[in-house]
Amino acid sequence: MTSELEMLGFLKTNGTQCRFVSVVTKTPVVKIKVGNPWGAGKSEKGLYKISRKIGIINANYNTSVRNRIASILGVELKEVGYENGETWYSHLTTGDGKALPVVQHKDETKRKGFYLQFFPHKSVNAYVNEVGEPVAESEIKPWLYKQSERDEFKPCVIVVKLENVASLKASGVIIEMPALEEAEAILGE
Repeated sequence: MTSELEMLGFLKTNGTQCRFVSVVTKTPVVKIKVGNPWGAGKSEKGLYKISRKIGIINANYNTSVRNRIASILGVELKEVGYENGETWYSHLTTGDGKALPVVQHKDETKRKGFYLQFFPHKSVNAYVNEVGEPVAESEIKPWLYKQSERDEFKPCVIVVKLENVASLKASGVIIEMPALEEAEAILGE
């Protein structure tokens, strides 16, 4: 694969079955305090997070939350009611209305591409500056905002711009973008 459109096409045709996938991403660090030594922030330049993640696509968030609540409270699933909160994105759907793991901004004026919705289970991360030199997490940590804690019954869900996905392995298909070699070298592969 050589383009975001090819990856989007694959995700649209891959179906809606819940499945494990592996992704390698290179994302700009944008949630960082002003004045950081890399000039990172709203410009989406200066500092990048390289990640290799294993997780699930096409999982049903509501069902996942309900299962966790039932398990924690020791009750049956049918006894648990839960309504999803608002999100900034909406799912692309199949012809018969089933949600795909691809999302876009709800507000058409703010749409800047497509995103992969992903439920990560394991990840390995590294940071690099604008020219690709490694930056220790200990140097970055003081500049990052404190993360709010997630309720124990809510699974971690991330959305990653398709343009930031360097590799995606799903259903026996391996999609590798041109930036994969650089990302793999940083992660030590």
